[in-house]
Amino acid sequence: MVLIGLLAAGIGWDFGMQKNFGTVVPGKMYRSGQPSEAQLDKWIQEYGFKSILVMRGGVPPYEKELAERYGIKIYHVPFSAAKGLGEGQWETIRPILTDKSNLPILVHCHGGGDRSGIVTVLYRVEEQGWPLEKALREMNRYYHISLRYPALQKQLRERFRAVPEEVAVQMAQ
Repeated sequence: MVLIGLLAAGIGWDFGMQKNFGTVVPGKMYRSGQPSEAQLDKWIQEYGFKSILVMRGGVPPYEKELAERYGIKIYHVPFSAAKGLGEGQWETIRPILTDKSNLPILVHCHGGGDRSGIVTVLYRVEEQGWPLEKALREMNRYYHISLRYPALQKQLRERFRAVPEEVAVQMAQ
């Protein structure tokens, strides 16, 4: 019972207080759920964000106001955690994450586990060369629940299923 209580308290802290915040690349990329106004203000001052990528349905007015006050660019590329990335959305998001003038960047959705998770996995695999399974384990640590949104991991596995074969062909040449 004590272990379950501690686990519940830890999850409550992550979601309620920290908004599932995490560092992807120190000084460059951070991820989270929807921060409160006070959290976002604190994080902007602490991490010096130059841009924010919002992947949920809307951008709260306070987020727009803070971005304007601090001269931060907001990119809004919404997509459904139930359906995954639509055609061309990663092609829209990837240049945002790799443009040095946007860094450091905060990438967030509602809870910080699913939409932030798939974008972080794609970044880890395609930009940093991480193995897919390692990136998926990280996604799960940020409370992505694949049973709730199976399309996300399915989409990732389908995208990268041919990679080992392609790499083997390239290595053989």
